[in-house]
Formats: sequence, C-alpha cells, structure tokens
Amino acid sequence: MGYLTDEELARLRVERMIIHLVGKPGEPFQPRGEIDVQQEEFFRARIQNEAGDGVHSFVAGSEVRQLVEAIASGRMNFTEGGQALARRFFELHVRQSVAGAFFVLQLAPAVADTLLYALIKYDYREAVELSDANGQSILRAIVQAFVKERQAVQKFCLIRVRNGVADDMVCASDRMKESPDLTDYFERYLGVRRAKSNAELSSRLNEALRGTLQEVQDILPEADIGAAMSKAKLALQGRATVSNADVVDAVRHAAGRPADENLLARLDTVARRKLKNQQLQDVEFRPDRATLEMQPRLIVRTAERVRLEFPGEELGRSVTRETDGDETIFTVRTRNLVEDGTLPVKTR
Repeated sequence: MGYLTDEELARLRVERMIIHLVGKPGEPFQPRGEIDVQQEEFFRARIQNEAGDGVHSFVAGSEVRQLVEAIASGRMNFTEGGQALARRFFELHVRQSVAGAFFVLQLAPAVADTLLYALIKYDYREAVELSDANGQSILRAIVQAFVKERQAVQKFCLIRVRNGVADDMVCASDRMKESPDLTDYFERYLGVRRAKSNAELSSRLNEALRGTLQEVQDILPEADIGAAMSKAKLALQGRATVSNADVVDAVRHAAGRPADENLLARLDTVARRKLKNQQLQDVEFRPDRATLEMQPRLIVRTAERVRLEFPGEELGRSVTRETDGDETIFTVRTRNLVEDGTLPVKTR
C-alpha cells in the first residue's frame, strides 16, 4: 500500500476493465472489448496487496507510459488503449511463461485530474466446483478460475497519471524474479529500470531501524540503542530477502521480545511507520551485507555538557563503558591523537 496515498486507498475502486488471454503457444492475439466491472472487491484486494512503494521508474520512450497517458488524456479510448497494452504484452510474452490473463484496470480517481492504472498478469487455474442438481452432488470443471492466492498474481504494475502525465515512479513486481527485480521481458514491456539499488534500500532500512529504536528506547534492554541496533541488524543479515514482516520481527528481537501485547503493538506500529517514512512500505529486497554489518555511530551527552561520538564497533575496544554506582565511566584509549584543539565559543 506504500504507492497509494491514504486518500487513494480509502477511495480505491475499479472503474473500468479489459481482459486478454496470453501465453498459449501458436495462438494469434485476439483483441477483446471492454467488459463491465465484475468482482470489484476481489480485484481491489489484489491491488491493495501488491501496491508497495515504487522501486522502478520509466525510461525515455516507454511505450506503456505513452499508451497510458493517451488513455488518461482521452487521445485514445479505453478499449483501444487496453487492446494496445495487451497486444504489446502478448507479443513480448516469452514461450516458457505460464498462460494466464492480462488485465488492464482503470481505478476511480481519488483526486481531481489524477487516474490510476493497474496492469496485472494473472495465472488461471483449473478448478472443480461442487454443485447440487436434483438432490445429487455434481462436480463441474472450471478451466479458467482466478484464485485469491497472492502467488497467482504473476506480474503487476501500478501507474499514476496526473493531468495526462504519468509519474516517473511506478510500483512493479514480478513473481518470476527475486524481489524487487523484474524479468527482462516485463522490464522491457513496461519500459522501466531499477531506480533504487539494494545498497540504497539497505541504507534506508538502516535509517528505519535507527529511527524505530530511538523512539522505543524506553522498551529496549537497559535502554541501549546501540546494542539493540546491532542485534536487529544481525537478525536480518542472514536472510536472502528482507520484507517488512522481517524488519518488525527483528525489532521485536532487539527489544527482547516483551510479553506485554501493548508493547509489541507499539514496536510494530513504530517500525512500520518508519519503513513508510523511508519509502520501504511492502518493499522486499536482498539486503546489502556491508550496510547491515556496519555499526551505527554512537553519541553520548552528559549532564556536564560533554559530548562523545564514536563508531559503534569501537565500544569494548578503544572505548569502554562502566557503571560505578550512580556514575557512568567512559575510557578512551588511542595510540595517536589526530585532532587536539578547541572549538569556537557558542552560546550555551
């Protein structure tokens, strides 16, 4: 839901739709007309599940961008535009891909002069329906059944168009590739590229963790943000990909997994808010190990207006911290002073 604003989410509704079958070897493209919106709640739920923050942006000359802008501005009617979008997908669709249905959905505007378009490649499954006829149970085969499983959404893209111009950033996902990457042909079809690297996403994750643990410092063991940060990062380092749920679990782990349900709810709420602030809502990615291994810089300020700042990895090495009754003692050892001077006098 990260790509959608709160207002768009509250007013989300499928307004128009067109469906084409894709992926059957040897069959020519069959253009289909617009159909009345059916099972609107089903498709609205699928869009809500997939609409994470955008990681991809359009490249110059994107044909999909041009077609969507033409539909939104009225230069091309919805049926013609939907057929053109589906035909391009059909032509680029690789043979080894699973057959399915390609949906073009126009969503009702939440803001004046703004439209949203969802492009979805959906697997269909063979299913069997149990029905009753003349008092007897009958099994009826349904060849094209769309199921609620999230994995059935094979490819997804959400595009926002304001005053006839599509936003650069799009929300796109591809089940056939490790998130958030797209298969080559879907990337080529959309005309997009990765706009945020794993290193950038990891840096944003680092800030989300740091902000979360600072806000919930009173919950942390010994109120030690540095130790909690290290613990949270360690919990995420071994994962092939990191999701929002993984981050929430790492924050709980760093806080010692309190038994109080209210504290757990607070940890979850703060973590998800910080992820949203860093544009990581519902974004799953492979974490950059170097970024997660890097310890945060620690800052200590005392009642005597003394300020210490040092790399987290130096705690226990060149910097030691001890508690003696009501006093906290810091000891700094070094082989060489690289700076030893004064600062300008400032009003205290």
